[in-house]
Amino acid sequence: MSTTDFAKAIQRMLAITDTGLTYSKDSYDRERYEDLRQILWSVLQDQTELDQEELTAILKPTGSYATPLMDVRAWIVQNQKICLVRGQGEDTWALPGGFGEVGYSPKENIRKEVQEETGFSAEVGSLLAVFDTNRFQLQNKQYAKFVFDCQLLDGQFQENQEIAELEFFDIKNLPPLSEKRITQEQMEILWQVYQGEREQYVD
Repeated sequence: MSTTDFAKAIQRMLAITDTGLTYSKDSYDRERYEDLRQILWSVLQDQTELDQEELTAILKPTGSYATPLMDVRAWIVQNQKICLVRGQGEDTWALPGGFGEVGYSPKENIRKEVQEETGFSAEVGSLLAVFDTNRFQLQNKQYAKFVFDCQLLDGQFQENQEIAELEFFDIKNLPPLSEKRITQEQMEILWQVYQGEREQYVD
């Protein structure tokens, strides 16, 4: 079993303990789930490369049925160059976007994220891809990453609390990427879908 497969197995077991702690009414069963979480904590510390912050997050009970979360990203191309943003205090770049918020649809979420991060309103077009982060960027939680083809409308970029810089890059000359947000492989897949060289990508 590879390190990645091992981490996924631990992630799955933690999801089962979360569900058990949420729905079990038997005090003995709850105690067993808590014991299992402590064992998994020790294994994660010894056998994975997750940092302390990620370990703390992954072991935080959800209080509900464990399920993948949602991430939304905007694919914006102008003059054959791709829009990327750099966060405050960061040296890496990513597609505009972020975690999905409750009460908003995926398209509403991406409009909100683009407005907040770029200063522009956006027209949201077709869904280019849905990526499973367990496949591309394994981390403390599993996300379904929705990437929509978007067009910038009215607005103007200004440095803000979250984003320090916005630029457009050629697919063959990308800056260092924030790998937990978007990988080189994902960017190449998205470019191929956008160019009509492959069908919509769904993990």
